Amino acid sequence: MGMRIALIATGHTGATPYGAGVGGLARALVRHRHEVVVYTRKDAADLPARERTQDGYEVVHVPLGPARPMTADDAWSFTDDLARFLKREWDERAPDIVHSVGSMAGLAALLAAREPKVPVVHTHHEPNPEQERVERLICRHAAHLMTTSSGQVTGLCHMGVPRSQITVVPVGVDLKGEETAGSTEQRTDRVNVLGVGELLPGHGFDTVITAIAGVRDAVLVIAAPVETPDLRTGHEAKRLRQLAVELGVQDRVSVTGASTRSDVTGLLRSADLVVTAPRQDSTGIVALEAMACALPVVASAVGALADVVVDKITGQLVPPGDAPALALVLRELVANPARREAFGIAGADRVRARYSWDRIAADVVLVYQRAQLVRA
Repeated sequence: MGMRIALIATGHTGATPYGAGVGGLARALVRHRHEVVVYTRKDAADLPARERTQDGYEVVHVPLGPARPMTADDAWSFTDDLARFLKREWDERAPDIVHSVGSMAGLAALLAAREPKVPVVHTHHEPNPEQERVERLICRHAAHLMTTSSGQVTGLCHMGVPRSQITVVPVGVDLKGEETAGSTEQRTDRVNVLGVGELLPGHGFDTVITAIAGVRDAVLVIAAPVETPDLRTGHEAKRLRQLAVELGVQDRVSVTGASTRSDVTGLLRSADLVVTAPRQDSTGIVALEAMACALPVVASAVGALADVVVDKITGQLVPPGDAPALALVLRELVANPARREAFGIAGADRVRARYSWDRIAADVVLVYQRAQLVRA
């Protein structure tokens, strides 16, 4: 018999290149015959209080503050309101399992689940320094923890979490992305390199631009899928464009801070390889989406990227922030289309075998069952 699952995620529910893919997990859980309710903050005035998606799960838009987009830091002040809302919901009918994503969601879930004694599974991501103490509290009181990369396990053990209460479950990817592979779009003589991700300092795009200056036969497009560009995004885009001018590669580098998901799909269709070079990455979703499209990936050897990309099999790993090393790898791949194709084929096979949402959902259900045994 299926479980009734409450998924608490105060951010976006879609599978974005920098999100946790709560929507993808919810869809897959429904396909596995579980009942899923996703709780997220109402960030637009025209959103209904509740809605049933075409994929079969329910979304509850919780009124927390003004109905507009809000930074995670600003949303923190509404944590108690979220906990009270969830408690009222669960007083009427408690779920079998609560799954929280993010520190605010985790704290509210623990507060609301105390009286009905529902086990809470928490997906741990590296928190902001201001939230680290709260995340430690959540990790110690949750019935079970999930982390999206093996590199986070040691840190959790140092926080006092028993290894037996931690399971590595990666983020999944929609396999329909494979439709973009093998595009017949007209190509230029230069190799098209694509970088996707939030335009924020520390995400490594300055390293990528510096490296591309030493790769003459390549052009670089940097795209940030954002719904609402903010001042930080605009400032970082301006800084990166200025860096390209300083390095004399402004004719081979373009930076956009407001790409839609369809824009990114089109860019993947015309790319020859994808580069993602952040100093930390908890999901590896950029690499996964590229691999699903049979594209080779060059990535920083950090976080989930070190798990996702098999070095010299599905792509290549480089030290974070090392522009010369990145330039060397890019030059080798730009000059070797057969190797790029081999990496792309191996990457697509790896995604199908390990990172489909149905496979991820099956792993997550096993975690839920372990958490229920802990509280039994």
